[in-house]
Amino acid sequence: MWLIGSWVLLYILSILTLLFGVNRLRISRNTKKMMAIDEISVVVPFRNEADNLEKFLECIYAQRYQPAQWIFVNDHSSDAYIEKFREMDEFPIRLLHLPEEQRGKKRAIRFGMDHVRTEYCLTMDADVTFGKDYMKSMLMLPEAELIILPVEMTGTKWWQSFFTLEYLFTTLLNKGIAGWARPVNCSGANLLIQVSSFDQVDDIDEHDHILSGDDIYTLRAFRSSGKRVEIVENEALKVETETPGTLTEVMEQRVRWLGKTSHVADSLNNFLGIWAVGLHLYYFLLLIITFFAGVYWLTLLIIGFKFGLDFMLVKMDKKNPGAFDLLGLGLFELFYPVYLFALLAYLMVSQPEWKGR
Repeated sequence: MWLIGSWVLLYILSILTLLFGVNRLRISRNTKKMMAIDEISVVVPFRNEADNLEKFLECIYAQRYQPAQWIFVNDHSSDAYIEKFREMDEFPIRLLHLPEEQRGKKRAIRFGMDHVRTEYCLTMDADVTFGKDYMKSMLMLPEAELIILPVEMTGTKWWQSFFTLEYLFTTLLNKGIAGWARPVNCSGANLLIQVSSFDQVDDIDEHDHILSGDDIYTLRAFRSSGKRVEIVENEALKVETETPGTLTEVMEQRVRWLGKTSHVADSLNNFLGIWAVGLHLYYFLLLIITFFAGVYWLTLLIIGFKFGLDFMLVKMDKKNPGAFDLLGLGLFELFYPVYLFALLAYLMVSQPEWKGR
């Protein structure tokens, strides 16, 4: 029983640390300032995303306020993307093409930022959608050189619920740790950057060979240079991105994320990753021991106990979790340790592509 008792104690302490950390983040009195929306330019890199661009442009057309510019950077697309920009004359939209000698999202973002003439640059992914009050909600933000804005992963297929919950836990971990120390992660799908600070700290030559990761390397550069980084929680500023449509695409995405995280070599982030994996493998071991010992009620009790604590964490972000969230949470409790082994195996045998490269 001491094995179970030890895990219970460690897991309770871990969840409480995150819960109190998120609360500390929310009650911290960060100075906010009025943001001039015409001091924000948006840079959106894309490659072969005509369908995504159509949805993105619809979000632009619905905005109550418009930034200085929406700068789209085409990274050598071969699809019918150009047809999506025929109505752009009525809005501050600019289409740029990445030079032939340059490739990749990181270069596309920097090429777009070279054309920014405002104080701030907002980077977004072409596969996100956002509400009509998104730009209006930029009016009040904390004073910082790098502002991490909310991203939610969505899905419609039953198995995607697992991965939307996994991503939610990642964002909650980031906010919980930021409440005690500092952010360890961010997403370039919704990231506000002070241009002058970016020019000072950019270190692309150190990671240009990594397929993705424009976001987490930017976070590292700002943190290492002592720049102020803030996380914003505002439902109106949230963007949504769909979970990849096949398991293979999801695994490739996760392997890319693991690759850039390990290369960044953030000791705090690495510790948190090892701690989380260790706790879940410990949990998996307890399930195996109790199940094969024939103590099925104890196996179910452990699963139910973890479900309850994780549900408390989910409630920090979703006040009224729906059936899709509960399905994802159930799948998470049953299969997350197995997923970790599958991810490790996939990491060892695969060479993930990024946008066909």
